[in-house]
Amino acid sequence: MPKYRPNLLLKYYTEVTKSDQLHFGYWLKGEELNMKNLLVAQERYAEHLIDFIPEKVKKVLDVGCGVGGNALRLKKRGYDVASLSPDPFQEGVYKKNTNNEIPFFLSKFEDFNTNEKFDLIFMSESSQYIDLKEVFERSKKLLNEKGYLLVCDFFKIDGLDDHGMEVSGHLQKKYLEQSEVSGFKIVKSENITENIMPTLDYMVVLFKDYLIPCFKMIPYAIQNYIPFFYPITRFLFAKSIKRSIERSLVSGENFAKYRTYMIYLFQKQ
Repeated sequence: MPKYRPNLLLKYYTEVTKSDQLHFGYWLKGEELNMKNLLVAQERYAEHLIDFIPEKVKKVLDVGCGVGGNALRLKKRGYDVASLSPDPFQEGVYKKNTNNEIPFFLSKFEDFNTNEKFDLIFMSESSQYIDLKEVFERSKKLLNEKGYLLVCDFFKIDGLDDHGMEVSGHLQKKYLEQSEVSGFKIVKSENITENIMPTLDYMVVLFKDYLIPCFKMIPYAIQNYIPFFYPITRFLFAKSIKRSIERSLVSGENFAKYRTYMIYLFQKQ
């Protein structure tokens, strides 16, 4: 099978939060921005999303499963779960977190083939990484008759120039058009943009309070203890990585100008 490189940003996120969730949190108005509330908000997000699953669903495929948080919650709710991700780092953590009790496939969704059929395909912030047409065409092949596709993700607002903001997402209008062309209809939807915005604001706080001091201290330590290596390190590590992370940081307010965060429950027709 093809080799996939691990997602280092997600690995960092996992190490910092010590959480089994790799997605945004669902915050309530007025909650303080801190790690404790982030973990609570992530748990609330997962439970809120699972509540969208129709009653008759039994067999679920968790696409882009991260390190197993959602899969564990789905299993606890009584669903028969299988998961997939193309990230070998996530595979290791997933299997540890689930005690190898929930099947895992190391694969991109576009490459995934099986004779099994599912009642629902579960995509929590993974749809944005999948080719737009493949999201629905591959789902159609994997779902039972009248099966469901549950998507929770952010989308680009049509007609707006986001000035190259480094936040991914499919164009919302094209996404919904493709769903219709592929034979899916929206059963239920919800805009949760305001509820996830504090997650972005908290990431900015973490960067300013913790990461920037690290970027300053590591080159300083190298300058004192490995001086011959300092010129290269200063350029490659401190400056380039810091700029890269800064470009990917977006406040909740700026995010909401150019992206909308939606939950969509589609049904195969």
